[in-house]
Amino acid sequence: MNPRLLHAGAWWMWALGLAATASRTTNPLILGLIIAITGLVVSSRAERAPWARAYSSALILGAIVLGVRVLFGLFFGLTLGDHQLFALPQAPLPSWAEGIRIGGTITSEQLLLAFFDGLRLATIIVCIGAANALSSPLRLLKSVPGAIYELGVAIVVAMSLVPTLIADITRVREARRLRGRTTTGARGFLGLVTPVLEGSLRRSLDLAAAMDSRGYGRIEAVPLRARRGTQGLLVVGLMSLVVGMYLFLAGTGSSWIGPLALVIGLTAGVAGLITTGRRTSRSRYRPDPWRWPEWSVTVGGWSAAATIWWQMSYNAAALEPSLTPLQWPGLPALPLIGLAIATVTALATPPLPSDETSSRVPPELIAAEASA
Repeated sequence: MNPRLLHAGAWWMWALGLAATASRTTNPLILGLIIAITGLVVSSRAERAPWARAYSSALILGAIVLGVRVLFGLFFGLTLGDHQLFALPQAPLPSWAEGIRIGGTITSEQLLLAFFDGLRLATIIVCIGAANALSSPLRLLKSVPGAIYELGVAIVVAMSLVPTLIADITRVREARRLRGRTTTGARGFLGLVTPVLEGSLRRSLDLAAAMDSRGYGRIEAVPLRARRGTQGLLVVGLMSLVVGMYLFLAGTGSSWIGPLALVIGLTAGVAGLITTGRRTSRSRYRPDPWRWPEWSVTVGGWSAAATIWWQMSYNAAALEPSLTPLQWPGLPALPLIGLAIATVTALATPPLPSDETSSRVPPELIAAEASA
């Protein structure tokens, strides 16, 4: 298998499939497996680039979210179970705030409930961080449909802000350390601000000049009849999606109306995006291919979500650990099989190109391609 970079959209589809899996369970064993799988794949398939640090940032953010969720559950949650750990001073509240408490008795069940729920949120954050680490934002921008290209530019710039700032701060701090200057405290912080802001402004001006020289934002003339047809497709698609989602979630009406409305909405929406994209004149230099490794990664990621939904259909209790009574959570076989498929398909992708091969294309050229 020839070394090459996988399509950025494939990694996003894989990570979103794992995030959908994590959103349907609070089983700590399944959530821990998902985090371990993302770490394994990122360590073996992420490029050596600034955006690869997004995974470690997601781990830190997930840990913060987990800690905040546990603290809120302990201080403001309802008392659950009989296994008392300790007692906090409880603030008196008026009668109209009945059902709300601040402090009071802390039980093991209450702590575990907050921990499991926070772990689910942290796992979803880690999955999104893995997608950012595995795919270059610039390569992802090249695959955005023309109808939402401007929105895609804004999203990609926002996504690349934090990794770029981290890289700049690391570079400036290392330069100050080599010059024997302080890198901690108030003086170290003030010494970091000016170079980092200067570098950000310089990159912004360079990007604006490159986009302007390549005619970014130019549109082509479209007949009035075609514009009205496109608007009609988008309106019909949006209305069908709203009706289909309502019928699907509420469980009302005939069993076939909801899925039919969803199919009509998706079809009309995709057709509207395609026709709208014709107004935007874009050229792609060296477009990323979508071949069988991309399909296998996409199917592998969503196979985990499919198995978790299958598990919910006949034994949903296995996805929610028992708190009353307290029991050690089990590991159901179906989600385990789905996660194994997601892992194998991700690790079976083409290896990363070597530094010599990737250095043939300068980063400046890649950035210029994305803005063209």
